This record gives sequence, structure tokens and C-alpha cells, in this order.
Amino acid sequence: MFDLLQTAHLNILIGKDVPRPASLEVMEHFVSAEIAVSDRERSGFELVFEAVRAGELAGVFPIMTEPGLKAGARVVLTAYLGIRPTVLMDGIIETAEFKPTESGGPARLQVRGKDLSFAMDREEREVAHPAQGPGDIARLVLLRYAPLGVLPMVIDPPTAERPAPTDRVPMQRGTDFAYLTELAKAHDRIFTMIPGPAPLTSTAYWGPLPRLGVPQPAVTTDMGPETNVSGLSFENNEADAAQVTGQVKDRQTGKSMPVRSTVPLRPPLAAKPAIANRATAQTKLFKTRGAPNAADALGQAQAQSDATTDTVTVTGDLDTAQYGHILTPRGLVGLRGAGVENDGFYYVQSVVQKIGRGKWVQSFKLNREGVGTTTPVVLP
Repeated sequence: MFDLLQTAHLNILIGKDVPRPASLEVMEHFVSAEIAVSDRERSGFELVFEAVRAGELAGVFPIMTEPGLKAGARVVLTAYLGIRPTVLMDGIIETAEFKPTESGGPARLQVRGKDLSFAMDREEREVAHPAQGPGDIARLVLLRYAPLGVLPMVIDPPTAERPAPTDRVPMQRGTDFAYLTELAKAHDRIFTMIPGPAPLTSTAYWGPLPRLGVPQPAVTTDMGPETNVSGLSFENNEADAAQVTGQVKDRQTGKSMPVRSTVPLRPPLAAKPAIANRATAQTKLFKTRGAPNAADALGQAQAQSDATTDTVTVTGDLDTAQYGHILTPRGLVGLRGAGVENDGFYYVQSVVQKIGRGKWVQSFKLNREGVGTTTPVVLP
């Protein structure tokens, strides 16, 4: 463990089978860590170390022989802001890159990896799932990864069916990660790995965007000493929002049924959603997956529409010493000081933690479905 800031520390576990605290020699040569965590894309990390030659053996770099920094090793990064631990990453090293010395500076070793979804994307399978709905399938697939400390959290879609084996049998053809991601996308769900809650555990979340709960401490701009963000930028692609309409032939009745998305089912974060602007909102044709019944088709159409509605994107950088907290994706955060059109609550889509000795910056991406705050006050 080493100090990042006056009240912040980083603990690194590395190892092939059971990760253990990195040795003092490894920690002495630590330079930086970058951890990119997202709600829909696979999360990843990069660790940088100085590579110093052994005194007695000029051609040997001891850190290059460290088993815990080679491809296939597991890495767990835990930050302590005060006394509270937060698991920032639990993943597996994919690649290692050695950069020889230049201009008199030290040589460097850079190791990069992905979260535990890496283990789910190594083997393609062909598996039948008779009489199982998408949530049932997700739970069954995730059981394979319990030995890695993966804890499943599956929230079933309300419109999904469990087809009779005589009607149709859901088939997996591909890796577990690819199949779980495909199932989630079809039902307005996400599949993502959330590090923690404790070291050596990860939560495999398969469910709707978690746009509920207590917002995280506010991102604050243009408020004097309370300002904690820099480089704040707002982008509103209002014309991307789209309704979905079409027809589907019900597999059970054989009749053609109209299909149309409705207002988004997600909890609203904006007072003026882009989907409600008739001058800019698009209308797209329903793209069916397979031969669903009417109820399943309605769910798929809504999922296709909801995927277009988050038109407002906010980016910026938080100085952790000023912010005093660790911003985490897959939840809400307040934003204040940017005016009534831009203030309010946002969904945290991704955060990149940039960590080095004496510095810790959190680069974030937020989104919501339009402009205008839905709350009169955003608390710090």
C-alpha cells in the first residue's frame, strides 16, 4: 500500500492463483495506474512500473520476472479514501509491454488487462436453454464463475417469456460474455462487472440501468471555493432520440400485431426529454430478433427506443482531493452551478481513475435524456 494523497491510499494484490499484496520492491517501482470503468463497455486497467536493472546483473530487470505482473495473473486494486475501502478493479492481465530507457530516463513496464469478463470471453459454446427466460439463462451462465468470486445480480425483464420447448429453444452460440451482452441488449438491460463489494469478489450485474438510489456527492462548477471540477463540457444530440414502430407476426396466434414504443420506462432525470420534441425525434422501424410473441416484441421495441434517448452527454475531470469521494459508474450524481438547463441529476456512464503518487484525477462521462433540472436544489 502507498500514499496517493494525504488521506488516500492504494492497495495492490497480484498473483496467478490467489492474489497477494504486491511486494515492497514492486511497490517501490510503481509509477501510475489508470482504471477505466464503464456500465456497458468492458472495464480495463493499466499499471506502469519503473524497470530498474539489477546491480549485480546488468542485463536483468527484476520486475520483469515478477509472476504477478505477467499475462494471466489476477490484479485487485483497492483504494482507501480515509478509512473506507473501495475496490476499483478486479481483473486479469492481458498484455505486458516493456519500454527501454530513453533520454536517460528509466525503462518502464506497462501491464494492461480487463475485468473478470475476460474469463467469460475465452471459450465459445453451443448450449441450448429450454424453457428458460433471459434472466434464468443469465443466472445459469454466471454460476460457472463462482470460483472466481463472481456474485450474480440478475433482474428479470417484465415482458420476457419462458418459451415452451415445443415452441422454441433459446440457443447460445458464442462466448458467455457475448451471449449475456446480447441478451441484455435485446431486453433493455446491461451486463457489466462491478468490482467488489470486497476484494476478490465482483458483482455480475444483469439488469436495467440503475437510475435509482441516493445520488453521489455533487459535481460543482462556477461556485468559488466549492468548485471541484475542471474541463466541464455539455453536448446535446437531441435529434438522436427515436421512437420505434412496426408490425410483428405473433408466433403463438399467427396474427400480425402493431408494435410501437411508448414513453421511456426509466425514471426521468430531465424536465424536457429529447424524445418529446416532435420537431427532432426520429421514427425507426422495429427490428425483430427471431420470432417473438406480441408481449416480447413490445419489450424489444421499447428497448430499441430507450437505447437512443440519452442524448445529453457531460464530460469533465474531478480532482479527488477537492471532491473528497470516489465517483462510481452505474448510479446517479448531482450537478450544480451550470444553470437550470444543465443542473440536476445525471446517470454516471463511465469513470477513468488516473492515479499516481501525489495525484488522483477522475475523468467522467454522464448522461441523461434531455435538458432542464427536475429538482429545485442539488445538495453538495
